[in-house]
Amino acid sequence: MSQERSKRGTDWIRVVLCGVVAGVVWYLLSALSLSLFAQDLVAIVERGGSYPRLGGAFFFVVDLMMGIWAIWLYSAIAPRYGNGPKTAAIAGVAWWTIKSLQSAKWAGLGFLPRGAALIPLATTLVAVLVASVLGAWLYDRVDRPVSKELGAT
Repeated sequence: MSQERSKRGTDWIRVVLCGVVAGVVWYLLSALSLSLFAQDLVAIVERGGSYPRLGGAFFFVVDLMMGIWAIWLYSAIAPRYGNGPKTAAIAGVAWWTIKSLQSAKWAGLGFLPRGAALIPLATTLVAVLVASVLGAWLYDRVDRPVSKELGAT
């Protein structure tokens, strides 16, 4: 990242657009991992609700917001750690940690058995890393001038 770009502040349009991509990837991969590896957890959650559910659109919007947050975090730490997959992974682990600690509260409150949450935690780490790295890769590519990409001077 150039010094000039880091001094300009946050490019919110890039953060939001690339964050939406990361959020969509997260939404799809986490849904896949839950359906493949966490049927027990899904069944517990489905039968335990005493209030009306908000529906899939609510979760989709929350996942988009998480992706935007992760790319904002990436853009904030990249000047210190450098652009690239390592920094994206750091942002992804931060995302996963916050998400997992929040989810752990439900087990701590007795809404979920502790064991039911362990496999989803492991599989969502992979999903969040893929989403973070992809969103950060896109974030880094969006600002590049076309002439450099084509090899022109």
